[in-house]
Amino acid sequence: MDMVLSSLSEAHAHISSGKPADLGWLLGFCVGIFYASSVVVLYGIVMAVVRRDIWGFINPIEAMVRYAGYLSACLIPLLAVLIVYEVISRYAFNAPTSWAFEVSYMLMGSSLMLAIAFCSQLRRHIRVDFLYDNVSVKMKALIDGAGYVFLLLPMVIWCAWGLWEYFFEAYKVNEVSGESAWNPIIWPFKFTFTFGFYLFALQTLVETIKCALVLTGRDVPEPDAGVFE
Repeated sequence: MDMVLSSLSEAHAHISSGKPADLGWLLGFCVGIFYASSVVVLYGIVMAVVRRDIWGFINPIEAMVRYAGYLSACLIPLLAVLIVYEVISRYAFNAPTSWAFEVSYMLMGSSLMLAIAFCSQLRRHIRVDFLYDNVSVKMKALIDGAGYVFLLLPMVIWCAWGLWEYFFEAYKVNEVSGESAWNPIIWPFKFTFTFGFYLFALQTLVETIKCALVLTGRDVPEPDAGVFE
């Protein structure tokens, strides 16, 4: 916790000073997204206590993860339009852009990072299930819960913190891509790594709670893909 508070304090100092490239406002926007998502988590905790129902905690987090998944989906048509534009510009007019390659991998990477938690919510991640499918619902919940508690949740929390440091260090040196003549700053793109794994950690916590509910005999509805179905 001391490391988290120290890092946030340093981030606030950079937001105030704008160093190193007068982009403190953009760092502030990124940090503000974390704070806004934390408010959603706190709201869920309050609702769970007030209603004496753990779904008061689960539902707001899953809604936040779902909206991140929708945003991820919206990036794909934009990426398709960009690639078509680049192909036409390059081969029809012999005028390739200097930015298409870097924008395309940033959009694809951002789409992937923002969708990881939503994919987990829908239980669409790849798993080896030749034995898993043949056990009872409670045994599945026990297997999943053990995997979440002892393997996935610690790993995702560790990765989320490491990716925050990765992003923040990139901000402090105003890291650029070095991949083209355009040479854009790269640290805003790295923010999607951090936030994506932060959402993944929250969704993994929710999935762990769902496993506990199944083990105690509570009904847990099947995940809803919403507009994707």
